[in-house]
Amino acid sequence: MINKKDGGFIKLIIIIVIALLLMKHFGVTITGILNYFNLSWSEIMSWFAKALEWLKNLFNSVK
Repeated sequence: MINKKDGGFIKLIIIIVIALLLMKHFGVTITGILNYFNLSWSEIMSWFAKALEWLKNLFNSVK
């Protein structure tokens, strides 16, 4: 039997696979998306670092 957590993980995997198939079908690349929004890889990595720090602070505040 599938738990609620397992169901959510399976849905996430299905969404990722569908998104990748749509990207392949329409010829969209990650670099093309970044260029469209005028973002560089360093800006994206900076954003991920800020998001990771925010998540760490969130988890620490719940303890």
